[in-house]
Formats: sequence, structure tokens, C-alpha cells
Amino acid sequence: MLEITTIQEIADVLAGIEHPLAASWGQNDLIKKNIATSFDYWLEDTGIPITLTEFVEQYLAHSEYLGEMFLTGSDRESG
Repeated sequence: MLEITTIQEIADVLAGIEHPLAASWGQNDLIKKNIATSFDYWLEDTGIPITLTEFVEQYLAHSEYLGEMFLTGSDRESG
């Protein structure tokens, strides 16, 4: 049975990552829920093993492609 990733698990991962967006994402439940849901679908649909930390790091690395919700205020002004 597939385990459901919680927003607390995402918050814990974000708290341990050195990235300019990690702290703000850790405070945003909508972003955490989006990442958790995406991670669960990734594991279910692809079967490609990846850790939660690696998945979150990929989200952070490609935040500019994820939509305005994932960008900081300065990113919105420059993009």
C-alpha cells in the first residue's frame, strides 16, 4: 500500500536544505502539499526510486518552471 507523504515531512526536509527558497516554502502549506502530492504520484506512476530529499531538491533547483506560487517576491519582479 502506498504511504501518503505529509506536509510535515516536506517541512522537515525543507528545514534541512540550504537554499534561498527553502525557508519560505517551509512556511507555505499549499506548496508543501503540492510537493507531497507530486512525490507520491512520482513514486506510484514511475516506479523510479528517489528519496524525498532528492525530490524536494529537484523542485528547488527548477522553481522557475513551477509557476509564480513557487517564486519569491524578487523573482516575480525580475521575471
